[in-house]
Amino acid sequence: MTGPSSRVLISAPLRALPFGLVAMALAGCANSPAPNRYQDLASAPYLAASTPGTGRRTPYSYETADALARYRAVHLLPVRIYSGTDQQFGTLTAAERAQLAATAEHEFRAALAGHGILAAGPAADAVELSITLTGAQASVPVLATATRLTPVGFAMSGLTAAADGEGRLSGMVIYAVEFREPGSGRILWAYVTKQYPNALDIGATLDPLDAARTGLKAGAQELARTTVAKLRPQ
Repeated sequence: MTGPSSRVLISAPLRALPFGLVAMALAGCANSPAPNRYQDLASAPYLAASTPGTGRRTPYSYETADALARYRAVHLLPVRIYSGTDQQFGTLTAAERAQLAATAEHEFRAALAGHGILAAGPAADAVELSITLTGAQASVPVLATATRLTPVGFAMSGLTAAADGEGRLSGMVIYAVEFREPGSGRILWAYVTKQYPNALDIGATLDPLDAARTGLKAGAQELARTTVAKLRPQ
């Protein structure tokens, strides 16, 4: 909804916020955790620190030579929610984690199907793909929006966006991607990634989980584009 009434709904609570509270938020940092090398992942023994320049969003990765060159499609397994002691869900409830898992299932399936590489089920020419949600953080309602709508906040968010940084008080999602050889389960390609919306994306701050959902959608599209290039041509 983008008409005048929606602007009133957004601006009214923002006008009620004390100026000092908004100023404190602008001065604060993104304060979301860096991903772990999660010990209970099947790929954990293989994951290594990524090369400089890729570590902000994808700090750990592993890939065999010509990892997916034998395959023509991807068999997406049900999305898992990580339960190891080094999980990073913070205060998110079990219901909120389940919501994000359902979003991930939808977004990754849609992205793979959109690129014509989603297998209907197990097949000899379909590599297995496992997505495991390992952490997430919700946005701070109202205040996350306020830090982008003030003139100073908009300018600071612009600088953050240019550096591909996280917006203040905005949420994020962390998940592990594992491509496995069918049957043996051998890890072919894996990485851990943290995804978050552009710091200027106001729409991703309105609901506490919107930023994490936006991150899942963007991450799914990126994975599908990269995977197409690695598969055997149709």
